[in-house]
Amino acid sequence: CKKFAWDVSHEVAVMKQTPAPVTAGTKPGAQAPEVKLDKPYEFKLSPQSGVTYSAQPMKPTLNDSAQGGLVRFHTGKAGLYRVAITTGHWLDVVDGDTPIKSKDFSGSRECPRPHKIVEFELPANKDLVLQFSGSTDPSVIASITPVAASTPN
Repeated sequence: CKKFAWDVSHEVAVMKQTPAPVTAGTKPGAQAPEVKLDKPYEFKLSPQSGVTYSAQPMKPTLNDSAQGGLVRFHTGKAGLYRVAITTGHWLDVVDGDTPIKSKDFSGSRECPRPHKIVEFELPANKDLVLQFSGSTDPSVIASITPVAASTPN
């Protein structure tokens, strides 16, 4: 997993743990399960045509056999967070009904776990929603990790 644009050793270590099985929600609110930071989950997804998203996915996607879902999470400190996944799903982080634009992404075809990582600058002490859309994979292993601030040498 050396082809990523950044040091992803923390994300790789988290993703090597045994993921907890969770069925992703199909509607916003309490129906979407809440997940913890720094833990891997294997999300069972549903046909995207039956998912009501908190906000329209920021990338238009076809519903042809696409699978999707929603999960909730809570941030501690404001800062950079990474969502690591094993599939090519489009990821959106949503605050209420407002999507938060991703800051950057990186991927490595040679690395199955994680295959793709997306960075988001997130606010402090917020309940947010992570949305999956646009891929036919019926499940995805994913984790949400805060990025430790680097100290200058």
